[in-house]
Formats: sequence, C-alpha cells, structure tokens
Amino acid sequence: VSVGPEYVEAATKCVKDVNPDILVLTAAGIAGGEDVYNTIIAGADATGSSSGVAKAADRPAMVDEMIAACRKAWDERHA
Repeated sequence: VSVGPEYVEAATKCVKDVNPDILVLTAAGIAGGEDVYNTIIAGADATGSSSGVAKAADRPAMVDEMIAACRKAWDERHA
C-alpha cells in the first residue's frame, strides 16, 4: 500500500525546512502510475518504483506507465 498524500507532504516539508535544496524521494508501496502521480502531486521530487516494476506482468509497459505519470504530475505541479 502506497503512503498517503499527508505523509508525503509532511515528510517533504520536514526535509525542505532543513534545506530546501535537498531533493525528496518518497517511495513506499509504489505499484503503478497512479501511485507515482499521487506521490509527485503531493510534493515529492521523485519516487521509487522497484517492486512495482519487478512485480508487473509487463515490465516495460509498467516503466512507460510510471514515467508518463511522473511527467504528467511534474508538469501539473510546475505549470
């Protein structure tokens, strides 16, 4: 189960309060593109994807899905 947006927001704020130049990667239970999107939208600079890709029936398709979700979330956050 992926961590919720409240956790991502709080963890990111804690790190950025110490040093706003630190990039925050939040990764816990990232299973697909929706988890990637939600984590980036919630404020993380990046997220992991190891188990989501490793467990996917079609690994290349999952990588494509996750990259597209990351790009979409990043673009929306920085529009």
